[in-house]
Amino acid sequence: MNNYIPINKAVNPVCIYQGYEPLINKTLGVDEMIYGFDGTPSDYATCTGAPEMFIKVERDGLYYFGVEADDTGSLTIAGEQAIKKDGTPPNGKLNIETDSRYLKAGYYRVALSWTNNAYTPVSNNAIAFNVTMDTKPITKGKYEGNSTMKREFSPSPKIKLWTIEKESTITCEPSKEVELEFEKPEPVYLEGNGDCNVSSLRPKICVTVCKDESENVWRCRVVSVSAGAKLTMYEGIYVNPYVDPPLNEEEATEAVNEMNGYQACGRVGTWHTPQASLAHEEHHRRQWEDAYKFYWKDSKIQEMLENQTISCDKEPNMDKAVKFMQALANEMALDLWTETSAYVLALPDDANDRPYCAGQEVLNEATAYVIRLADAMGWNNVPRFITKPGTIEPPCFMPPVSEGETRSMAVAEEPASLILSMADTSQFTEGKITVRFRNEGNEPVRIPDEINDETSDFFFVTVLRTQQGKMRVLNREIGTMTFQRPLNYRELAPGQEYSVTIPVCLDEVDLEGWKQCSCELEMRYYNQQGKDCFLGVLRATARLTLQ
Repeated sequence: MNNYIPINKAVNPVCIYQGYEPLINKTLGVDEMIYGFDGTPSDYATCTGAPEMFIKVERDGLYYFGVEADDTGSLTIAGEQAIKKDGTPPNGKLNIETDSRYLKAGYYRVALSWTNNAYTPVSNNAIAFNVTMDTKPITKGKYEGNSTMKREFSPSPKIKLWTIEKESTITCEPSKEVELEFEKPEPVYLEGNGDCNVSSLRPKICVTVCKDESENVWRCRVVSVSAGAKLTMYEGIYVNPYVDPPLNEEEATEAVNEMNGYQACGRVGTWHTPQASLAHEEHHRRQWEDAYKFYWKDSKIQEMLENQTISCDKEPNMDKAVKFMQALANEMALDLWTETSAYVLALPDDANDRPYCAGQEVLNEATAYVIRLADAMGWNNVPRFITKPGTIEPPCFMPPVSEGETRSMAVAEEPASLILSMADTSQFTEGKITVRFRNEGNEPVRIPDEINDETSDFFFVTVLRTQQGKMRVLNREIGTMTFQRPLNYRELAPGQEYSVTIPVCLDEVDLEGWKQCSCELEMRYYNQQGKDCFLGVLRATARLTLQ
């Protein structure tokens, strides 16, 4: 049956799990087992499942999902894995992984799986499995302590599961242009002096198949496509004048001067506001939105997918036709991700660039607030001027997205004295690569000395390709990071090298299935910010055979 069925074409839908109880309640003393909710009976499951199960989406919108499990649990939606909750220690205890995606109204085929990794003595081994679905972000449960039995599930609504007798018709209808829906989850605010960032949400393309009776083929139809970006915000160690106003003329003068200089300095000063930081990051999010929507149309992915056909004689099974088309759509979604990322990560993000101008526009409100305070207190020596923001619109200005100010990708990748190479790939199967920077010029070169396990995904994009055309992006995240402090730098003298080992994500690489494949590993280093240092893009490739 199709991955997606419109509501008016679902024949005899029956809700087999109302979501009153967790799928598997917390239980002690259970042996190792794997349970797939595919009709297999279980003494522990609230819902025994069915060969094909669906979730029902009443209206178009952004939906949130959560998987709680002890040990491993997963959720697949329309043929694409949405969540896989890791069960390796210490994550074997009951806790949660979440996901969100834009869905059109209709029924979506889902797959649920759960694995219990038992240990000795079995009497102390706990199991638990719960899946949530909501139109609001999923609320976490209480996961403190070591005992699963004492932990609490999320209070968010539990997922409801349906079976469907059949689809009323699978004959082909004319293709309809599908617009990319851009997801904008609410910003996540965290305490501490961290660095704000915008992380791209990977594109998701949902497809179905229909039967062209005249040609006797299965044709692909795109149901929906979505992408997005999430914001992570930190307050930092600056003084917020709205919360802690200046107490004297000297502090007011410092506040006005600091805030007026934000745009030109390209970093947060002693006085700042979270509203200005949010404006900066929202500007980055708009860059992702503009670029995703452009490249979705420009790359003609829908057209290419809907030109795909499979002979009904060669493949009479519709499920297999759907699986093939969805796998193809997933590969094209990865292409869309990398193409959009390459564009956005090459956009400038330094002093006087548009994200800082967007933040300055909002920060000026705080400057005006301090000036009004100075007027009321009679602090005559406090400056009365307010910085005029530079160019803000449009967020994406490099061609071909708009006809604004131009700066080609070629400029960002022009030959440079700084060379990037992959120094060591021997630990690839362990999720590590060592890269090397070398200054082959005659002058010193500076680079940000901020690369570590937490930040590397915001500097590097790593892609693995096979000669057969398979492709995997080895980043957990791709996005932009805004350092709320002066950057640390490393200066390389002529001929000097610097190596750093970074993690790569192998979650979606079937190492066993890819063994003996001849692969190309491509890595790009992006630097958008920094004063008097290398700005732009560096690229390195390496041949790799997985043993």
